[in-house]
Formats: sequence, C-alpha cells, structure tokens
Amino acid sequence: MKTFREHLDILFDENLIAGQDSICDISINTLRSPTMKKMHKDKCGGNKKEKETAMHRAAKKAGMGRSGRDALYNERDK
Repeated sequence: MKTFREHLDILFDENLIAGQDSICDISINTLRSPTMKKMHKDKCGGNKKEKETAMHRAAKKAGMGRSGRDALYNERDK
C-alpha cells in the first residue's frame, strides 16, 4: 500500500510530464517517485553515461574498471 507521500510524489511527477511532449523530455533527476523513475528508464533507455567509442570498448574487454575507462582522454568527442 502506498503512503500519502508516495501519492504526492506521483502527482508532482505527472504534472511535470503533462507540460512536456514525452517523459523523455524531462531529466530523470527531477522525478520524485520510484515508479516514474522506473517508467522513465524503461521508456527512454535509462542513463547511459559511458561513451561508446572503440577505445572504451577495448578497455572494457581488457578488464579495465569503469572509473579507468572514464579517465581515458586520448580520443576527441564527436
């Protein structure tokens, strides 16, 4: 059973979404309720923060950790 606060969070999120064309137009960080955050991830693909470059793919195959891959800098952003 949802609490009163959870209902308020969902209503807040619904009002944010109503002002936009899609839920994907809103940053996931502005959403309050876990239900709406899950919906955002399912529909919009979640937060993909890692760059998809050949250098990062090779580093991942080599077993380098995420923080190490993020520190790679010898490629230009496109």
